[in-house]
Amino acid sequence: MGKILYKPTIYEDYRDNKDLRNKFYSFTQAIFPGLNFIDWYEQGYWSDNYLPFSIVRDNKIIANVSISKMKILIDGDYLNGIQIGTVGTLPEFRNHGLSKFLMEYVLNKYDNLCDIFFLFANETVLDFYPKFGFNRYREVIFKSLSDIPKLKYSVRKLDFGSNSDFSLIKKIIKARLPLTKLFGAAEYDFITHWHLLNVFPDNLFYIEDDEIIFICKEEKDQLHIWDVIYTKPFDLSSVVKKSSILNFV
Repeated sequence: MGKILYKPTIYEDYRDNKDLRNKFYSFTQAIFPGLNFIDWYEQGYWSDNYLPFSIVRDNKIIANVSISKMKILIDGDYLNGIQIGTVGTLPEFRNHGLSKFLMEYVLNKYDNLCDIFFLFANETVLDFYPKFGFNRYREVIFKSLSDIPKLKYSVRKLDFGSNSDFSLIKKIIKARLPLTKLFGAAEYDFITHWHLLNVFPDNLFYIEDDEIIFICKEEKDQLHIWDVIYTKPFDLSSVVKKSSILNFV
């Protein structure tokens, strides 16, 4: 890895700076094509808990590391957590240690202010993050076989672009319960909305009787469930059996 020949200025907490915000939009489009931070901001979900740390050169952001603050629930105990994300450097500025410089700055800044750092890494960077003390953990997919009756229930697909459906989604996400006490999260509705906007706008289904939103898709007779958003405890197996998306109306 090349060395930084100067000490870059780090711009941070600039959500309300229009010029830097627009530079951030351009940067994320270059590094992560198709991801939409503009609508996320305009819908009011770029909260105080999402903070980018950026290096600017030639009137553009050339490298960035962002953090998202939230409560992490581990084995029933709440901890102050920080998720690392939006990590990247423009191709022409890579191999000069800029991401390393930003990572070290962020980790040092928040080392005494949080209990746990975590992130989700793709296969190409699995060797990068252990240099900063991160341990690798595998994600687990749970599978279950079930015969689902082909009956219709009060389940409907939500339209993320509808004002009434958007208000319903916002209300339920704000009051959601943690999905698990083993490794769950709270106070992260701003992140959930980002994922709904960018990844799952067409995969939202509402079970009205139970006030539950499923983020899911059916493919080749398999029901893939990415998230369940609810405000009161329920039995997942009984809800899934009566609410196959084969029959969503």
